[in-house]
Amino acid sequence: MVKYTDEDQTTYYEVLHPLDDVPEQKLSYKDVGLIRMTPTVRLSLMALRVYLLLMIALVFYRVLQETGLFGGKH
Repeated sequence: MVKYTDEDQTTYYEVLHPLDDVPEQKLSYKDVGLIRMTPTVRLSLMALRVYLLLMIALVFYRVLQETGLFGGKH
């Protein structure tokens, strides 16, 4: 978005499509550095990992149960 002001001191904006705009310099992930995690964030991420692994294990268990590997009734 570009801001213009004309002779009457009226301000107006011109909206450019991103493909028509001048490319901007992107940040390199190497220059950013590491992000420090608080103990609460670390615990939350570990809980999320455990939850996701449990859900994946339940899906595999259900697939194996449907194939009759555990002797389920059908």
